[in-house]
Amino acid sequence: MQMFVGGRAAESLSGKRTQIVNPATGNVIDTIPAGTADDVLAAVDAAEADQPKWANISPADKSRILINAAAQIRAEADSLATLLTTEQGKPLREAKDEILGTAHVFEYYASMTGSIRGNAASLPKYGYMNVVRKPIGICGAIVPWNMPAMIFGWKAGAALACGNAVVAKPSDTAPLTILRLAEILVHAGVSGGAMNVVTGSGSVVGDAVVRNADIRHVSFTGSVATGRSVALAAAPALKRLTLELGGNDAFIVAADADIDAAVTGAVRNRFYNCGQVCTSAKRILVDAKVSDEFVRKAKAAIEKLSVGNGLEKVNMGPLNNSDQRDTVASAVDRIVDEGAGTIVCGGKKLEGKGNFYAPTLIADAAPDAVREEIFGPVMPVIVFETLESAIEIANSTPYGLGASIWTKDITTAYTAAEEIRSGVVWVNKHLVLPPEIPFGGTKDSGYGRENGTDFIYEFTEPKSILISI
Repeated sequence: MQMFVGGRAAESLSGKRTQIVNPATGNVIDTIPAGTADDVLAAVDAAEADQPKWANISPADKSRILINAAAQIRAEADSLATLLTTEQGKPLREAKDEILGTAHVFEYYASMTGSIRGNAASLPKYGYMNVVRKPIGICGAIVPWNMPAMIFGWKAGAALACGNAVVAKPSDTAPLTILRLAEILVHAGVSGGAMNVVTGSGSVVGDAVVRNADIRHVSFTGSVATGRSVALAAAPALKRLTLELGGNDAFIVAADADIDAAVTGAVRNRFYNCGQVCTSAKRILVDAKVSDEFVRKAKAAIEKLSVGNGLEKVNMGPLNNSDQRDTVASAVDRIVDEGAGTIVCGGKKLEGKGNFYAPTLIADAAPDAVREEIFGPVMPVIVFETLESAIEIANSTPYGLGASIWTKDITTAYTAAEEIRSGVVWVNKHLVLPPEIPFGGTKDSGYGRENGTDFIYEFTEPKSILISI
């Protein structure tokens, strides 16, 4: 595939290309241009030329264009899902869910184009105040490999709905679906230069997006370390940032919870996308009164999971890349070596081609041993004695993205929801993120929000007008 600049497919000025590898087979499935800083400049030039035109399109027309794009995404759902599975690794069912979810995201933003309003008031002695929300101009979108289509939709949909142009930088291991989505948006009617995708490495293309002074907002999803670097690199240009930097979500199971439902929820959410979701249930905190039952039932459920190529009928695919599999394996080995948990099942790389790691259950995990995020198919179970201690453990990591409480008691649910320090708290569910809900974190999980009505404040800037007559 080629990258997408000024509404057209384009090669990199470098003339170099990068291979895209199927993580289930190790086979090369395509190549993409190895973009350069000059390619980013070309995309910015195209965005500057077309952004005013896109901004001046009426809300009704913007809505129609985004709805048409969503309809085309739905029409191509099967082929897009196959493409996503082939480059990212997730099972085809999960890939199709993500594609349909991406269509829903664009439909949501289509519904919001006419709701980007400011404020007006009469101020005695001064006149009439009118605060309007104006497009920022050009927005950078740096998208990870774990949920590329959906996260691209969050970033591009919000920016476009507010009248901005987009320069997107996908992951260099899962860019193909994003390139096709950008093409769909332009064919639906988005001004050509308002939608650009430059492929390449984070150190070259990503850095150029962050440092370019004409890109006034950058939405970045990735690691804490890279997020800090992004913040430092963006500081000289005083640009706005929305940073979603991962999490270490606590999944708290109270003694009165429906254990079968909690087990089903934990297994489904922990091993969805091979555990490679920022808000997946990464630390399972279970009341001591029901911990043995929970572990026994979780083990039975995990051992039924089939692992393999996502294009086949499996429950879990591979990790996206070999480096990530090595990182997960090292984290599990460290827990075992420190005596900080007991492997109940899994705990090893799987033989053969592909980046496969066995679904893993760790019992009696020490809270300190899993303070850092394990971004893969590993479920550590931490036993607690009181709700207070569970909340303390939940808050003991540097992250604050999501958490859930499983209980039948409204007081327990309310207490946990109030006292857990995270951007999202679910009750008797986990991981569900419709676009109507503002999404983002606190602490090292970053700042800013995507989705919900809060996106307006991220992707526009206010202008105050005072009229004296």
